[in-house]
Amino acid sequence: MPRVPVLVAATVAAVLQLAPATAAGGGADGAPRVAAADAARAESPEIRVGPVAYARTVSIAEIERLPMVEVPSGLSMDREGTLFQGPLLADVLALIGADGVDAVVLRGADGYGARIPREDWERWPLVLATRAHGEPLGIRERGPARLIYPMHRHPELDDRIYIDRSVWLLAEIEW
Repeated sequence: MPRVPVLVAATVAAVLQLAPATAAGGGADGAPRVAAADAARAESPEIRVGPVAYARTVSIAEIERLPMVEVPSGLSMDREGTLFQGPLLADVLALIGADGVDAVVLRGADGYGARIPREDWERWPLVLATRAHGEPLGIRERGPARLIYPMHRHPELDDRIYIDRSVWLLAEIEW
């Protein structure tokens, strides 16, 4: 039976109470930027991060203080035209002290997990989405955070291997 973090109930409760925020701006690298200043939340879901023996939590609000980018979903299960916002996975990994590892395991609240190799976040701009259309991701959008592979710019990512790595309902990042 997959291990489901105790944090899930608190995360679900916090996600359902989040206040909306708006997106704005544009980035010089061609990726639209969204304002990080509006990302602070009174109550913020948390994600468990770290090596299993030394795990801690990081809040979505902390993650959203990083520069944010915008990316359309490439998955058929999302509503057409959905625009997600969040920081690059590489930036999140630097924030939590995992930028030097060879791979991380992202695990959802449903117990599903996927190993994300360093090659993925170094080759493509993977986004740890925390918002859709500027609004915090709720359970319906598979939040509080989810990994988005930029299939819209890199058609080679429209492959089962990368689709299977697109973890949602993110509850843990382990290495």
